Amino acid sequence: MNRKTKKGTDAKKRGQRPFSPVPFRPRIVVTMGDAGGIGPEVALRALARSSVRKACVPAIAGDFALLRRVARRIGASMPPKRIKGWEDITDETVGVIDAAAIKGEVRMGEPSKAAGLAAWKALGVAVQLACSGEAEGLVTAPVSKESFELAGYGMVGHTELLARLTRTEDYAMMLINQGLRVVFATTHVPLKSASRKLSVRGIMKTLRLTETYLDRYMGIRRARIGVSALNPHGGESGRLGTEEVRVIAPAVRRAREEGILADGPFPADSIYRPAFARRYDAVIAMYHDQGMIPLKLMGHGDVINITLGIPCIRTSPGHGTAFDIAGKRPALDRSMRMAVLECARIAKRLNDAA
Repeated sequence: MNRKTKKGTDAKKRGQRPFSPVPFRPRIVVTMGDAGGIGPEVALRALARSSVRKACVPAIAGDFALLRRVARRIGASMPPKRIKGWEDITDETVGVIDAAAIKGEVRMGEPSKAAGLAAWKALGVAVQLACSGEAEGLVTAPVSKESFELAGYGMVGHTELLARLTRTEDYAMMLINQGLRVVFATTHVPLKSASRKLSVRGIMKTLRLTETYLDRYMGIRRARIGVSALNPHGGESGRLGTEEVRVIAPAVRRAREEGILADGPFPADSIYRPAFARRYDAVIAMYHDQGMIPLKLMGHGDVINITLGIPCIRTSPGHGTAFDIAGKRPALDRSMRMAVLECARIAKRLNDAA
């Protein structure tokens, strides 16, 4: 459902005082994440922030009883309130869609089957809201892949599960930190499998998605995209690996033939300097840590994850469940807050463009 910003009228011509346009505030649904981690805490903290509430109408999908306990433990500035619809949200409470009652034992700081099942249920409800238009965007709190595995969904992360829930074949993971944007040719796979996962078709798909969504979500027309090599020194013409010659370079050539402004492959130890200098609007990394290390070196709390290709806006904080501090000391909500604000910004952009 598209709720366009109200426009002014010709009331002034009729001698009446014209009304001011009402700013569009997208409805953003936030999942509670893994009940054993910091997800419920950072969601409650972020959604109580005035900056977040000015930018959007937020609600949490999760276990209301758990969120109420967490709110009491952390001394939340706004208590959670069970809601049936968006109209039930108030300025004094954090709205909760009671979507995932936890059944079984959950220990703080540990993965569990019960937490995985609850996180899956909350995610399913949130995806339905975002994809049906009842919410304009989706933000996911961190989950444990081990909890998902214990619950029977496999050793997968949100990106793969979102693709499964939305029946999306072509998708990609973009992480941003300030001006640096990194899109991954492979996602959550063992390093020894990353090479086998690379293909000309797959890298071209990633380049197409990157160009499309930099335009759609960021307003960057004709994006310039740098492509990383896989092997040290870019493979040294096949002497240190052949993936660059067989797969990556051919994909870049074909993408350029399609009109995509792609360059590479460049050695991974040098590709990020021109990206920092804004020569490239995004970098394609070949595997997870190749892109995550420079992103997190710029500031862990500023990293935001965006899923490309699925039929709804989805963002998430760039950190994990932080089992080591969950329930032991306060968790910072900066990355969660920035993820919600980014989701709202994208939703507003799409609303204005509609």
